[in-house]
Amino acid sequence: MNEFQNLDINWIDDSDDDDKEIFLKALYSYLHFKKDSLEICDKIILKNPDFNAPKLLKIILILLTRDVNKKKIANEVLKKINLDQINDHFKEYLIIISFWIKGDLHKVIVGLKKIISKYKKEILAVRLFHFNSIFIGIDGKFLENHQEIFGQWNKNDPFYNLILGMTSFAYEENNQLATAKNLAKESLDLSTKDLWSWHALLHVQDNELSSDLDKNTQFLSIEWIEYGAIKRHIWWHQALMHFYSKDYNACLYMYDKYIFSEDEFYLDFCNTSSLLLRLHYKGINVEDRMYQLKPLANYFRNQHSLPFIDYHLILFYKYFEDMEYFEKIEENIINGYKHSGFEKIVTCYLKPVIKNFKNNTLINTKVLNNAFQSLGGSFAQREIIMLGLLESNSNNNVKDKIKDIFHKKKSAFVNYV
Repeated sequence: MNEFQNLDINWIDDSDDDDKEIFLKALYSYLHFKKDSLEICDKIILKNPDFNAPKLLKIILILLTRDVNKKKIANEVLKKINLDQINDHFKEYLIIISFWIKGDLHKVIVGLKKIISKYKKEILAVRLFHFNSIFIGIDGKFLENHQEIFGQWNKNDPFYNLILGMTSFAYEENNQLATAKNLAKESLDLSTKDLWSWHALLHVQDNELSSDLDKNTQFLSIEWIEYGAIKRHIWWHQALMHFYSKDYNACLYMYDKYIFSEDEFYLDFCNTSSLLLRLHYKGINVEDRMYQLKPLANYFRNQHSLPFIDYHLILFYKYFEDMEYFEKIEENIINGYKHSGFEKIVTCYLKPVIKNFKNNTLINTKVLNNAFQSLGGSFAQREIIMLGLLESNSNNNVKDKIKDIFHKKKSAFVNYV
């Protein structure tokens, strides 16, 4: 595929030209969130068991599900990689994979930065660095890293629009909305094929509390059937616009028709539970839909793969006043994140939320100052934590601090009561 010319993809081992071309289609599909990348990898592996590149991409796709139950499959594929047939670039990926399987995302990110520093146009490493970094907290360092990466690319490079979209997201999460909007629009002017650039634009519009994508002909012409779970996350963002405008019936319509999925995928649970909880906090009856989500919540209940998923679970089980869950969750989370790099974050930012929901222990307003960014995810996602605290707290100092955070983040006024 011509898109991969002049990029640093020499980790792809030698193979039949036709198989290599098909593999590049799988890689392209992953980079653009299409749902067929794993299926393509499986077909190549079956046809050509000596080809190692599709095995590596398959492992990555499995680990991106953030599903502890699937790590066994990743390990089995890992054992089938022939170490005698791969180069040093590929071996660096294997080091990253070993940390990822162990749950140490911080070392994964260090390893990806090392690859990017050696191979400037390594689009897979950049994509993985971007998405894994989100879950250790999006801050100024996240933006600095993306600015550095951005400086290595130019508009003549293949996939330059992907770099624009990721950089836009980094600027938006650091509240530099004008730059974020310009970069997202520049990306979409070059190509409308990157859903993450549409997503970055939606994040800007989330801050502005106004979206025009319902009328955007390019956005409306997207062949959604080609894409995986990212499309439901984008629809979730659109539903938030209805939430802010207090059109709760539209939220429920979006939920039922576009957002709810029975797939065992972490982002689907996070999207659906947080939208229903928002509506619940506004007095909307979502009980039947919350019960419908229980099997998905129970699937992730004891996995502890990311604090990001766990805070959604905590809020979900708070809705049901599941005291059995809260009696065990604090100890389970501490044990679950031992030696993962998340220990301090869990202690400082997740435990206070648990204690508050469990027994109304007063939460220290200093904990609120970073808006829980260390727990991972975007502000739009972490917003649910603060809405939950607003709902459950009677302390005016806590409420005022939370509202202050909202009003500093949003460009337009929202009455968070």
